Amino acid sequence: MSQDEGTTDMVTIADIARVCGVSKMTVSNVLNGRDGRVSAATRKRVLEAAAELNYQPSAAARSLSASRSEIISLVYYAAAEGDLGLSNPHDAMLLGEIERHVSAAGKHLMIHAATDAADTARRLRSWNVDGAVFLGVLADEVEQLRRHQDVPMVFIDAYTDAEISTIGIDDAAGSYAATRHLLDAGHREIAFVGPGASSAGVINARFTGFSRALAEEGMAAEPQRVIANLTFADADAAADDLLSHPQRFTGAVVTADILAIGLIKAFARRGIRVPEDFSLVGFDDLPIADMVTPSLTTVRQDIAEKARAAVELLMDQLDGRREPRRITLDPALVARESVAPPRKRQRPTP
Repeated sequence: MSQDEGTTDMVTIADIARVCGVSKMTVSNVLNGRDGRVSAATRKRVLEAAAELNYQPSAAARSLSASRSEIISLVYYAAAEGDLGLSNPHDAMLLGEIERHVSAAGKHLMIHAATDAADTARRLRSWNVDGAVFLGVLADEVEQLRRHQDVPMVFIDAYTDAEISTIGIDDAAGSYAATRHLLDAGHREIAFVGPGASSAGVINARFTGFSRALAEEGMAAEPQRVIANLTFADADAAADDLLSHPQRFTGAVVTADILAIGLIKAFARRGIRVPEDFSLVGFDDLPIADMVTPSLTTVRQDIAEKARAAVELLMDQLDGRREPRRITLDPALVARESVAPPRKRQRPTP
């Protein structure tokens, strides 16, 4: 059977064996690297025939022979059933980068939006995945997953004392730099805008950095917290909360660029200019942060490097290096146009 004959049939190990005059077992051993007892001449003949016939190994057969599925699962802990979180640009970019690196490693990526750790563990067993990358997992969920699942696992942005492999950034340091930037510009009434959080995680780590910067100036942080989900749509209500707050804020540290950009637009509809009337610092440094007007001062995290490191940690585990490793990347403040010295806003007449 030859590709030059115009056939569309898939070339099989049996075809190569027939061309070479050897057994299918011999061909399988050569193609899978188990050729210790095969002569050099036979090995050369098999490989040349496979190349000439354009043999493409079946992914299913390859996974069976290797006792691997070649599937990596990306598990995203969603706020609601069926929510992949792709409306969040940070997570969408991270997912794309993870897929690129998983493909480069010769694996296939399966995405699962999860709401329950135990159910996720059951699904991973039924799919027979080689390993899993988890995003948005809380500390108690990490423990559940470790009890119910023993495949290689890597956790992104997980705050836990468990002996696991993790990749994240120094969220507290990033938020501290953002707050310090506003303080150095002269702001003293500074809000922290982001989701509520009752346990250790990214948001609370960023609030810790915010609090530390204010404490250096003898200021308390808790009254400054304004709750808002990390979406563009939630910025409207957050803008009202900021403008009506008794603290009379002049600036805010916002825990996601997409929310900060939404605030720029929401403020504009209310006649509030950024940065003349209100200063904002975001977090992530998404590409759009440099495209909006005014361009957004923000804390940069290297999303591409976070994805690359996560996949590398997982591949290391698949290669037998199972000892836990923690990688923490450094954030960096990117100063643009959304911060200026504060102007006093008039209090409403009682």
